[in-house]
Amino acid sequence: MNNYIKIAFRSLSRNKGFSFINITGLAVGLAVCIMIMLYVTHEMSYDSFHKNGKRIYNLRASIKTGGNVMNMAYMSYATGPIVQKNNPVVESYMRTLAYFRPLVVSNPKSPENKFAENKLLFADPNFFDFYSFKLLAGDVSEVLKAPFTVVISRDMAKKYFGDVNPVGQTITIKTDSAYTYHITGVAENAPSNSSIDFNFVASTKSLLAMKEASMYTGSQEISFGSFGLNLLLKHTGDTAQLRHNLQAMAKKDKIFDETFYTLSPIEDAHLHMNFGDSSNTKYLKIFPLVAVLILLLALVNYMSLSTARATLRAKEVGVRKVSGASRGSIAIQFYVESALFAGVSFVLGYCLCYLCKPWFLNVLQLKIDNSFLYSPTVLICLFVLLLITILIAGSYPALVLSAFKPVVTLKGKMSKQAGGTAVRKVFTTLQFAISVGLIICGIIIDRQLYYFRHTDTGLNRENIVMLPVSTTAVKNYVALKKDISELAGISNIATSHYAMYKGYDMFFVAGKNKTDQSVGVANLVGDKELVSTLNLKWKYAPTQIADIVGRDKVVINELAIEKLHLPANPIGIFISDGNHKFQVAGVLKNFNFTSMSEELKPFALFTLADTSSFWQRTGCNIFVKIAPHTNLPGMLSKMQSIYKKYDQDTPFDYTFMDDAFNQQYKAEDRLAAIFSLFTYITIILATMGLFGLAAFTIEQRTKEIGIRKILGASLSKISTLLSIDFLKLVFLSVIIASPIAWWAMHNWLQNFANRITVPWWAFTLAGAIAIITAVVTISYHAVKAALANPVDSLRSE
Repeated sequence: MNNYIKIAFRSLSRNKGFSFINITGLAVGLAVCIMIMLYVTHEMSYDSFHKNGKRIYNLRASIKTGGNVMNMAYMSYATGPIVQKNNPVVESYMRTLAYFRPLVVSNPKSPENKFAENKLLFADPNFFDFYSFKLLAGDVSEVLKAPFTVVISRDMAKKYFGDVNPVGQTITIKTDSAYTYHITGVAENAPSNSSIDFNFVASTKSLLAMKEASMYTGSQEISFGSFGLNLLLKHTGDTAQLRHNLQAMAKKDKIFDETFYTLSPIEDAHLHMNFGDSSNTKYLKIFPLVAVLILLLALVNYMSLSTARATLRAKEVGVRKVSGASRGSIAIQFYVESALFAGVSFVLGYCLCYLCKPWFLNVLQLKIDNSFLYSPTVLICLFVLLLITILIAGSYPALVLSAFKPVVTLKGKMSKQAGGTAVRKVFTTLQFAISVGLIICGIIIDRQLYYFRHTDTGLNRENIVMLPVSTTAVKNYVALKKDISELAGISNIATSHYAMYKGYDMFFVAGKNKTDQSVGVANLVGDKELVSTLNLKWKYAPTQIADIVGRDKVVINELAIEKLHLPANPIGIFISDGNHKFQVAGVLKNFNFTSMSEELKPFALFTLADTSSFWQRTGCNIFVKIAPHTNLPGMLSKMQSIYKKYDQDTPFDYTFMDDAFNQQYKAEDRLAAIFSLFTYITIILATMGLFGLAAFTIEQRTKEIGIRKILGASLSKISTLLSIDFLKLVFLSVIIASPIAWWAMHNWLQNFANRITVPWWAFTLAGAIAIITAVVTISYHAVKAALANPVDSLRSE
């Protein structure tokens, strides 16, 4: 074995150029594979650390009304106790409410140090017993028993109290009002693979004592609401009985056409119950495939170059066989060499992965704890990856080289097939087919994103700032809006319940007959300036804008006319949700108020006369239209000064409407960025492989080139002769990759309601890139060989 290792090191140092290409190519492929493996393993390990994880199930609801299905991730405050009472198989339940409004936190001993925070969780008293979050200080059974008690994370303890033990001290958390909480414990930061994240965990009794408690705890029956609900079953086999009981309870619900309750293991909730695809499960399908392709490409590089140099090792193999070496021992020798190459490549690949990991995680907007990198699962995966790499990388070279016949090799007569010429051609074609396929996919992804951002969506997003108004500032809403509107450079100002692209409400319009299904209509509540501020276009405009104002008036879009089966011009027609009637006062042209990837929805706008009292109950967002050529930083600074007059504590948290629109496509942006990187890597790997293979192939034809030059062949003819065989393979790779890429991208585009058609020129451009890359790569060696002195090449022996 020592002898094998020495020979492997000598081979590595003797052929530095080929060793560099082999090791670097394999290292890059392994780095990509390791990064994607970390991501996939992390996503699939969510919530697996809970000791009772196999018995914890998440409860959610889906309701069907008017042909529309709505998924409800959160249940009412009363659902947990009712389900436990009516189902003996439920041992315990856990309700958590993630506070979504702005909050400001301070240490009463230094009240001037205030910070805007997030991740405030209200939870039942058994939170730290139900889950396996580590409590660093405090009694598990006591920390959340009383009102206004809170457990803070280790990071928050460090931030607000430094090295002082915070247990027993107080902290001020401002939600609907400023409340003083007693700190009863400190918890370790939630792991990155936890679907439950927190900086502060407060008792549910705290929530019940808050002014806005009724907003969250009003319903006293099983229904959807504001609380995430997990159930701890007595046995894992009790799920069938619980599902049966839940469906029986659902049938008693007469409010909606149909109600369904979904029960899923907590370990599956992150991937299988993410209604908004918050975990981006689409990556889990695409990235592993790309990782396999890139690793395969790197392995093909290694095997292709190893077998291409077979003739240089042929006499060595012949001498060993004559000396008594068996084919098996020679195969082991080449496996040891492969293991050495793979080991060096693996170490280098891991280092590359570690260096690129921050960028990769930043693009994915993902956090992975350093401790996870050294978890048993990851270490086992790394070992298996190394083992697979060694087995695959060493298999073909070992088989080819150990099969040489000593009589033939010692005479110096190698057949054309000895080095696996045909197989190397297959390898080269495969490499460029992968590269061309990824180039085509990257182009189409880029075009789809361009289409999203540059298609007319029916409203003007330019220079509109959306400003959420806090519960404190909204008390002075009228004065706040007036002060901002009087700033020079403000061309318009309006208000709505929700910021654009941040949500909407739904109501259901009853059918004309009892048998007709009701139709779900998305709606916003705003003031009369909203239409002009957003530059929405009228299909049928009201006589005057005041005509749309009033609780019994509604403005609808064109699609609502179609879905509600209204007359072509429905102004003056009444529609009803079953309890109230609304008169159609205007019709807007269709506009996209959600992502372009979604189907357009029927829409209704309710315009209120006295908005200030309504906003104090619900909160609001102010839309500020800034005139062109205005100094934006200066304008935002003035707006912030006005905002701070009415609320000094809450951060001035604004969003440009353009940014909010683009944020909807962050998943596709990430995919495009990662895909671009993967495409560059495949092109580089394919080019490296072709560079090495061309160098060796042309080296084998040195005498032929010398003879041709002596017989009068020109530089261009020799270059063409040497290049044509490789270019045929590249052309073949384009033909193979194109239909596969078209199929993949055609299916991907079906995920979007508004999509492009696959452009023909994407295939032409990808093919051109591959051909140009190949020509440049091959030409270097071809021209170098053609310029060589034929006397030197023919004098080689």
